[in-house]
Amino acid sequence: MSLYPILWAADHAPVCDAEERAILVALVIKGDFDGCNCFRSYKTLADKAMVDAKTAGRRCRDMEKRGLLKRQTAHQSKAWQAIPKEQRPVIWEVMIPAEWWSPAQLAEINEQRAGLGRPPLTPANRPALAPAPPKKTRTDKGTKRPKKVTQVEDPGTCSPGGDPGTTSPHPQDLQSPPPGLVVPQPSESPSESPSENNRAVADAVGQGAGGFASAGADDGAAGETGEAGSGSAASEPNLPPQRTRSPRPATTKTRPRMETAGFEMVRAALPAAVAAPGTKLFPGLHRAINDLLDGNAAGIPRRTPEQVIARLNRRWYGEHAETRAAADYRGCDRCTASGCSAPRRGLENPEGCDRIKNRNSWLAAAILNQDCPDPACEDGQIIGGGDCRACKERHQERREAARAVAEAAAVWEANGQAHDAAQAAVDAWTEAEAAEEHHLRATLAESGMYGVMLDHHVQRHMRGWRNPKPASRAAQGGSHERQAATV
Repeated sequence: MSLYPILWAADHAPVCDAEERAILVALVIKGDFDGCNCFRSYKTLADKAMVDAKTAGRRCRDMEKRGLLKRQTAHQSKAWQAIPKEQRPVIWEVMIPAEWWSPAQLAEINEQRAGLGRPPLTPANRPALAPAPPKKTRTDKGTKRPKKVTQVEDPGTCSPGGDPGTTSPHPQDLQSPPPGLVVPQPSESPSESPSENNRAVADAVGQGAGGFASAGADDGAAGETGEAGSGSAASEPNLPPQRTRSPRPATTKTRPRMETAGFEMVRAALPAAVAAPGTKLFPGLHRAINDLLDGNAAGIPRRTPEQVIARLNRRWYGEHAETRAAADYRGCDRCTASGCSAPRRGLENPEGCDRIKNRNSWLAAAILNQDCPDPACEDGQIIGGGDCRACKERHQERREAARAVAEAAAVWEANGQAHDAAQAAVDAWTEAEAAEEHHLRATLAESGMYGVMLDHHVQRHMRGWRNPKPASRAAQGGSHERQAATV
């Protein structure tokens, strides 16, 4: 990556809009110093320029037509060749004009291109670019914006003074009737008919209630059709039909779960570290106890309260749960006073941490754990019988597996020791060989031997040293001194 192509793309490239500039800058960022080897997938360009992938491809082709980009077929980079053929993007050469660089910059760039086997940049292969095309104008340019249609108020509802903000039918010097339902008094004139009296009541209701004038038959029809009438019913907007029922299923309220017989006996027998007397029990542990008493636990038939209490005590005290749940307990190197982030110990992870982080959840899982396939087994003992045969067989298999693992570890250790001894012998032999050759070369060099003759004598002596004859090694030890004396 070089700064020159980025500066040209950001400030001087003849692009037509912001989308092209963003795509061009995202393309040259991963290119060479001269604008070559710019290859990024259309999806990556779209993510960087915040456009669609099809838009990125179309924009690149548009810039290719205008001469800003050119498909590069020679001097392809090794990074592009390492991409699988079916996933290789197009390699673009950004056609930065040669005249854009200064003479010193152009000379430096051509020198670097010559080192890479590329031809120099000249106005012939990097000509000047045409200016950017004009931006498309709007189709409604020059036309006047249509005026907004304002709603004309009914002059019959305006006040005589002409105030646009009031809709009272009474003059300003009259006092408006109080809010609420106004019951008109019987008319003294015998000429008023019952229908007129009803209309008067409807008018009074509409005025007092703030505009709801649907008490009378005539006024109600006017309010439903949206015609101008007394009150504000005609001026209310047409609201869409409201949903009267939620699409969600109705919530079914159920009664609290009834406690199983014997639950309080088991609750009282819980360790104080798990649930102190008078406190609310953990929901998971509460459900686990009820499942054991009801027979709803998977693979475990119904247990009596005494059997559940015995199972709780075996799990809690038999596995030292109170000690493992203490704040100062350290089950691994990653344990701290606030907790432990290491994986828990189990059948699949025997090397994990055995610290108990949550007493309630651990005890709930422990009492529901049925290791034996026999549902009548309680930790190796059959309810109402003797020992569990399945548990004995599994214990025997585990002991044999542990013994096999120990034997394999011993063999591995013995083989390792033998290998270390053999390697030590090889190292000692190599050191002795190097010391012998060094000593012989020094002795022969002191006697005036050098060059090819020295190498010949050293090689002949070392062959004999590596493959000794039945004679003793002590007799051969001083052979190099005798050879030096004869020479």
